[in-house]
Amino acid sequence: MTGTVHTVIVSKADMMRYYDPERIQGYCRTCEKYGQFWSCPPFENSPLEQLPPWTHAILVTQKTWVEPGSTKERLIEQFLAARQILVNTLKHWERDGCLSVIAGHCSGCSKCTRPRGIACQVPSKMRYSLEALGFDVTALAEKLAGQSLHWPKSGVPDYLLTVGALLCRDQALALAWKQNESAMQTAPIHPQHHPITIQRRT
Repeated sequence: MTGTVHTVIVSKADMMRYYDPERIQGYCRTCEKYGQFWSCPPFENSPLEQLPPWTHAILVTQKTWVEPGSTKERLIEQFLAARQILVNTLKHWERDGCLSVIAGHCSGCSKCTRPRGIACQVPSKMRYSLEALGFDVTALAEKLAGQSLHWPKSGVPDYLLTVGALLCRDQALALAWKQNESAMQTAPIHPQHHPITIQRRT
């Protein structure tokens, strides 16, 4: 399974044009894991407002080519594997002032405490997805990153596109990250969680 990663700096203002939490988070109700993770809806308060201040983001898209003749089951396996690779990559790329927004539900703990009605035990490790925050991922990818999600009417797609971001404290930090991008992308990935304070519901 091979893929390519594309990154682009975008402003918070540009991203907010595709922020529609009522509609996007509403789609989550059809997920079989709805309400099973603290990083996913439903929320008592807006998760976006609980994040550290940010003005710019590194929007990250990962295109993974699908194996020819893949079955539906194999396609799901490839998607889950690609999603985990992006999650690991984004967490590895985190720096002071840059918070990762991952693809899919949080995997900071081996088992989320939400189904047991217990508050998140390690909020510094919890990461939201763009969808959970309320962003239209398809629009972000197409309008801001110039990347299209490919879902043919029949058969399997040529590739899978997973999307995440690094939310940066300011534009200077985003530009500094971008200047160091080549070194970041070639460095070995050792997943790690940086201690970032996120306000939690009470």
